[in-house]
This record gives sequence, C-alpha cells and structure tokens, in this order.
Amino acid sequence: MLDELAAGARLERLGIARAPSVALDADIARAPRLPFPFPVAVKLLSAEVAHKSDVGGVMLGVTDGGALLAAIGAIRTSVAKRTPGARIARVLVQPMVAGLGEVLLGYRVDRDVGPLVMLAAGGVLTEIEHDRSLRLAPVDLAAARDMITEVRSLTALTGYRGKPKGDLEALAHAVVAISQLAEDAGVAEAEINPLIVRPAGEGVVAVDALVRLMV
Repeated sequence: MLDELAAGARLERLGIARAPSVALDADIARAPRLPFPFPVAVKLLSAEVAHKSDVGGVMLGVTDGGALLAAIGAIRTSVAKRTPGARIARVLVQPMVAGLGEVLLGYRVDRDVGPLVMLAAGGVLTEIEHDRSLRLAPVDLAAARDMITEVRSLTALTGYRGKPKGDLEALAHAVVAISQLAEDAGVAEAEINPLIVRPAGEGVVAVDALVRLMV
C-alpha cells in the first residue's frame, strides 16, 4: 500500500487533478506557514491505515495554526488508541475543496475477470448505498459516459430541476484515466474517495486516494 501522498502522485500522472497537499511531521511544535489558506483538512499520512476516518485520522474545517496543532494532537491520540502499533509519523494537510457532489472512482484486478473500473456514489456511506457502475478496464469515453448515467445519485448533477450542473464530462475523462491502470502490471488496486465534482467547466479534484501495488 502506498501512502496518500505517493498514491495521489501516481494518479496525477494519469491526468487526474488532486488537491494541493503538504506533509508535516506529526510531532511539530509550531504551526508552519502553509502555501494555501485556511480552512484545511488534516489527515493521517500512513501506508498502514487505508481508511483513516474509521480510526479518527481525519479532521476537517481546521481554521488556523492553533487549531492545526490541536488537530494533529487529536489525530495522534485517536489513531494510537484505535490502531495500536501504527506509526504516526506524518500528517497530510490540504485546503478544503468545495463542489457539487462526491464520487468514488476505483480500479482493481479481479482474480476471475481481470481489470475492473468502478464509479460509485462517494463519501463514507458508499459501501452501504451500492449505487455504482462497473466495467472491464480500460474503457473509452463513450463507456465512461454510460457509467455516469448508471449511477443514480449523479442524476442530480445533470441540472435536474434547475440545480447547478456538475462537470460530468471531466468526470468521464477521469474514469477513462484511472481505467488505464489496466496497462500497468504493477498496480493491483486504486481508489479515489472522494473525487469532488465541481460545477460544469471547473473539473474534478481528488482529495483522498489509495494505491495498492502487486506483490
């Protein structure tokens, strides 16, 4: 498993935009100057913990330097309590990214059928909702657009009942991009959750990612 910083860099090479990120030592005593404004998200940066929010490894909406130090301390305490033995050496800091919706974009090599790409409703409830679309990877742009129509929750981003339209064309391109991992024999699994869908013309942005390599 790659940590989030390394996973995001690998996916960025495919053409999938990601939120700006800064890695900090978890034992810092003074808040650093960040290259982006508050509020920010603060997350455990570790290859040992795939689902950070499950162990209290994520703090959102952190408003200033003092709150940043407090958030790092809270993450260290929570993760140490819930995941004994996990190394808590670094945290990742990102600006809060707003959008119209969240999706999960995933890729994995299935033992029986081979490479698969998945598009699903995003966020922490994605495993409960089962609102998703699957295809053999890689896919072309037409197949990616079809997948978007199969995810029910994305109907709201088509301008439904006068709501703002999301950049579903950028989302389709992101689906195609992650599906190209089928050409990379070194990757067993990849996931972006959430991928933020911004208003039409503004693209999509990955704010969390994991990549698992073949062993």
